[in-house]
Amino acid sequence: MANDPVVTADDAFCDELYASRPAWTRGMISKYDARYLYQRVARAGAGTVVEIGTSSGVSTLFICYALHHAYQAGRIGPNFKVLSYDIRTHFYDATDILIGQAAMEVLRPDLLQHVEFRNPATAPDVRAEHELDSLGLVFIDADHRHPWPTLDLLAFLDVVRPGGEVVLHDINLPVAYPEFQDWGAKHLFDDAKCEKLTETTDVGNIGSILVPLDKETLRGQLHGILDAHPWEVEVPPDAAARALERFAS
Repeated sequence: MANDPVVTADDAFCDELYASRPAWTRGMISKYDARYLYQRVARAGAGTVVEIGTSSGVSTLFICYALHHAYQAGRIGPNFKVLSYDIRTHFYDATDILIGQAAMEVLRPDLLQHVEFRNPATAPDVRAEHELDSLGLVFIDADHRHPWPTLDLLAFLDVVRPGGEVVLHDINLPVAYPEFQDWGAKHLFDDAKCEKLTETTDVGNIGSILVPLDKETLRGQLHGILDAHPWEVEVPPDAAARALERFAS
């Protein structure tokens, strides 16, 4: 792991927040991933951020604080929102821990009121619940097996504005962590032919796809990515069809 050349005030805040996470959390974003996510949200100028894959809620609390600080800096208005979607209602198989519970435990009540947990829900629900070209930033951190990350992006691409940002977690998962051979996020990030950004101080396991002005070109690439690699999980035909539906006004 590379050493940080400079630890900024934002980095220090993120590190302190990361250290405050509940002891039961596991499988969440790393400290460096959290820094990257915080910075991208804080700078995006998006008052509503959607998260696909809530899990423990560690990433949720970083998104919320980034929006809060963006509001304090005058970059967004006071009615900012985090909308976090997950197919589960409870953390892994722990029936006593709710999806997103880390955010519930750590966030101040006045900040938690800006967070809405949508579960059970999936990426097509994002398309159904938002207007065309209305979202400026979406974070995907759900099922990393191919083709799910690509299907997730296709499911809500219509409601992300041209020039918007899609942050992807675990884009280097099977290489950096060989015990996890889930290639979906890596295939999506590597194969997308558009402007991209990555975290550079750690293993480069989080990055962003910047949605081009011509979203149809990206859509065509995504359909190509679906077929370019063996599927690592069986996708029910109805789930695939729902993901591939287009926005209905």
